[in-house]
Amino acid sequence: MDVNAFVSDHNVRLTWIAFFTQWVLWGLVYFVRHAFGHDSEGPAPAADPEQEGKKKWHPDGAMGSRLSHAHRVLMENTLLLLSVLILNTFGGGSTRAVMILTWIYFALTVVVSLSEVGYGHRFVRFVYSAAFFGITLAIGGLAFAQGWR
Repeated sequence: MDVNAFVSDHNVRLTWIAFFTQWVLWGLVYFVRHAFGHDSEGPAPAADPEQEGKKKWHPDGAMGSRLSHAHRVLMENTLLLLSVLILNTFGGGSTRAVMILTWIYFALTVVVSLSEVGYGHRFVRFVYSAAFFGITLAIGGLAFAQGWR
């Protein structure tokens, strides 16, 4: 395998551009989530003498919590994508198919991270996770099918 020819391929370049774009989005959310805090603690209601000693009000889904969920999605997906892209690049595997799958993965990651900011649900997370896992399996499979010779 000619490493220079593989790395200089335009599709490989576009693949790594997609990865870097996702990495930048991850970094942006990493930075912005600190402005809203990490916990789901929101403003407390006015003090009520009858409520003394009872559990304090903590709204589920405050902006800090939502951004933390989006950050988690971006972090996990970026690391998953990185591992299979390294596998494909070192093995000299597929170029165009991996580039297309990488951009699909990136677009789906953006949709999921935005949906986590707006609305999070376990079933939706399960479906998205299955899609991400399937795409990374496909990229890894292409790496071994067309590379490592």
